[in-house]
Amino acid sequence: MKNKDAFWGIRVFPGLVALLGMMLVWSCNNEDDPNEFPITNDFRVLQVRQDGNIISSGVADISVIPQLELVCSHPINASSFESALSVEPQAEFSVSYDASGSFATVSFDPPLDYETAYTLTLPAGTYGSSGQASTESFSFQFLTAPFQPAAVTLTASEGELFEGGTITVTAQLDMAILQEVSMDLEFGGDAENGVDYDVSSTTIVIAPGETAASVSLSGLVDGDLEGAETITVGLTNLINCTENGPQELTITLGDQPPALELKGVMELDNYIDGSGGRVRAIHLQVLEDIPNLGVYGVEIASNGAAPDPNDIDFVFPDGVSASAGAQLFVVRDADEADAAAYFGDCYADFTVFPSDAITQNGDDAILLYNNGVAIESFGEPGIDGTDTYWEYTDSWACKVGGEWVYAGVGCVVNETGAATDATSTCKYPWCNPVQLQGVSALLWDGSGTNGGKFVHVRINRDVADLSRYSLGVANNGGGTDGIEYTFPSESASEGDHILVAREPGTIAAYLGACYDAYKTVYQADAMTQNGDDAIELFDLTDVIETFGDANVDGTGQAWEYAGSWAYKNGGIWGTASVDCAAGSTSTQASACPYAFCD
Repeated sequence: MKNKDAFWGIRVFPGLVALLGMMLVWSCNNEDDPNEFPITNDFRVLQVRQDGNIISSGVADISVIPQLELVCSHPINASSFESALSVEPQAEFSVSYDASGSFATVSFDPPLDYETAYTLTLPAGTYGSSGQASTESFSFQFLTAPFQPAAVTLTASEGELFEGGTITVTAQLDMAILQEVSMDLEFGGDAENGVDYDVSSTTIVIAPGETAASVSLSGLVDGDLEGAETITVGLTNLINCTENGPQELTITLGDQPPALELKGVMELDNYIDGSGGRVRAIHLQVLEDIPNLGVYGVEIASNGAAPDPNDIDFVFPDGVSASAGAQLFVVRDADEADAAAYFGDCYADFTVFPSDAITQNGDDAILLYNNGVAIESFGEPGIDGTDTYWEYTDSWACKVGGEWVYAGVGCVVNETGAATDATSTCKYPWCNPVQLQGVSALLWDGSGTNGGKFVHVRINRDVADLSRYSLGVANNGGGTDGIEYTFPSESASEGDHILVAREPGTIAAYLGACYDAYKTVYQADAMTQNGDDAIELFDLTDVIETFGDANVDGTGQAWEYAGSWAYKNGGIWGTASVDCAAGSTSTQASACPYAFCD
């Protein structure tokens, strides 16, 4: 008890409670261990951290623009601390403090030199805000990383550009460097720069310390109906950077923004236990009021046939109008009854046009025409779609948030008892406004027990009020536990990805930049799944989708996701191996990067 008075003489400040608790335990349990923190009133630097990680003196490959956090034993007297702190070789730095005053962050500006050994020194002195003094000097050595060119990725804000519109092309570096980065853009395709479009600059320059820069592409209005053209954008003459794999963008240049677009294609055959039922249809969405649909038509480019504007298979009735937001459903007339039965209540959302011309198989491309000019296509006209990424045999493809989603060949075949879209495990997105997209019970170094638990949902069409939807965790195969989390009363837009996480901060650190791809993240203690628990999605009080089986413990099942995750690719669930994240600190560095982030 000799240290009792000394211990109670220490003031306990916010941010140091946990650390002092550990010091007390260590001291009581390890009185003779020189590596543990002793109980003392001396001022000391306890740890050095970078990006939240503890680092040791002598550490190498430190960024030339580091922020080093010094964790001190007591609140700091900033004036005496900063006047004594030094770095050799000499470099300019500033110091900031947390709310407790015990954490000092040292920032360097201008940046340090590459591949250089530095020593940060604090001689013995009085640096505590209440007069606490150190008994020995503190010294910390680190070596900055050698120069490496940054890897650049080229992206476009949109995959389509229309006359009168503008998009941006961005060069993104994987890290900031101290040198200026530059590259030239190389343009190709059948659209002509200066005639069909303009670009603000053919060179991208990224300033030292920055990670991105952009140029703009503007579609020029010529008043002609030319149909879709392409613009390709590549890189050349790269200075201080390398390509992150071959970088080439393909952008579709169209006439004025369309009033009608392709929304989905399908060829559902033998979807009732593999024994019957067929739906061949093309789904289109009206974007602006159309006084006369008769100017639009559809061609089926069968078996790799080249497009032929003189052989349009279906033309909408002349004189029929359509309002913005309408969903048009052009269906094989012989399949209309099957379509109505398969889609159930959702079928009422469609304006139906039966036609004996809708005869596509799942390897046939589809073209949309306006006044005899092709303005959009699905698949690759002129190519047989068999074994391509876009093949939709016994399946469907649907555009969600402007991007095509491919369910995969045979996705709706042999669904036990699946005579309708509502009971299928491969649901057509338009008829299912909210869907399960991913589930997780990840465990990794530093995750804790609950840090990796989340449910990922995707919004397939605009939802005015999310609060009609809820989630439930069916624990241990004991059947449904009912609604355990209800979404807030907020709207959501088609294409939004939403995350419901037990600990948003923990999963944000693990997912890194990928976390920003979620439109919204909600915190929910109800995310209690352990990887053997089914997840249920409710519409009001009805279960509309289940991952796993609520009545089966998932341990050892194909869908088990303990220490792992599952993700819906198109219309089919895939599951990473059990405990695949063990030993990682980020999803990108794990043996199983979460599919949404990969």
